[in-house]
Amino acid sequence: MKIRPLVALDIGSTKVACAIGLPHEHSTGFELLGSSLVPYPLLSESWLSDPLMVSRTIEQALEATAVNGSYDRAVVAVNPPTLTSEHVQAAIPLGDEPITVRAQDVDRLQRGALQQVLGVDREALFVERLACAGNGFQGVRDPRGLSATRLVGTFHVLTIPMAARRALVQAVESAGLEVARLTYTLPAILASLADERLLQQRVLVIDAGGLSIDVGLFVEGGLHAVRIVPGGGVTLTTQIAKECGVTMEQALVWSLEGIGCRKTEVRPLIEAHWARLEDAIDMLLEDQPRPDVTLLSGRAALGDGFVEWLEHTVGMKSVLCRSGRTSAHNDLVRQLGLSTAIGLLEMTTRQFHGTAVHAPRPLNRLIDRTRAILTEYF
Repeated sequence: MKIRPLVALDIGSTKVACAIGLPHEHSTGFELLGSSLVPYPLLSESWLSDPLMVSRTIEQALEATAVNGSYDRAVVAVNPPTLTSEHVQAAIPLGDEPITVRAQDVDRLQRGALQQVLGVDREALFVERLACAGNGFQGVRDPRGLSATRLVGTFHVLTIPMAARRALVQAVESAGLEVARLTYTLPAILASLADERLLQQRVLVIDAGGLSIDVGLFVEGGLHAVRIVPGGGVTLTTQIAKECGVTMEQALVWSLEGIGCRKTEVRPLIEAHWARLEDAIDMLLEDQPRPDVTLLSGRAALGDGFVEWLEHTVGMKSVLCRSGRTSAHNDLVRQLGLSTAIGLLEMTTRQFHGTAVHAPRPLNRLIDRTRAILTEYF
């Protein structure tokens, strides 16, 4: 059977990043066929407010890759501001005598954890199994092959509103792609570097997006905790535009000048914006060993002096997260913007921690597609 190209989409609040890769037939990894970064025609202060506009932008991003061929599957990463993060513990009985833990037992344990944390209006976006315990073992991430009578597991679960997920799937499928799976952006950012050493370290990943700043702590490749700071680059730009009575374009320039901005009225706004991030980092790392490295992503991370301020705040080296596959591009914005989409391809074609959400049921896809057609033409 011929291997078909796979599309990776990073659907953000200001742009769509697309990478198309051809998985290697007899080994892990992929060949990058093309990539693109396309901004939305309009900025919005709400995430995915216009699914049809997002769908058209996805179509433009696919066309901009200049990849000819047959592809119909997409892996999708998102970081909606409405995301919630929770830790949950679940336990299941295995038998009266110790028996070998199987993959289906681990799946049953995860389903038990999700039943505790999911509300009627939310679905799981990403699930990380942090540790399992049983007869004679504890703190084991993968208990398969061990023996126990009872299995206990601790999970980190990220959830998304069902309405937001339906709108997202509608936008992708209206562009002619089937959603193979959904996942969260931070693991994809870490995976974009394809550096096995990071999977043995404590890593702080910061994605400075348009509507929120996501801060995640990875321990040996597992996403242990997340803090979401409301308000991102678009929020700050809008605030500057309103406070100073200037256009969004001028406000964007000033926001990227950082706390050294030539406009003195802007500096307190930027300082307050950065202070909220500092509070989130402090809460995330409270009673925790310091991370080995901090990785930065998102356009807002390019603000003048931001990296230096963060290094002083966190007390460690901070680096911009750029995939080696984007080194041919001289545009730093493009390098940062494409890393998540490329990281999605790395996650899909290699072995990484965490569980993404599978594609929605065919009936739901049919309903979403019908709704999109009716909205578009009637």
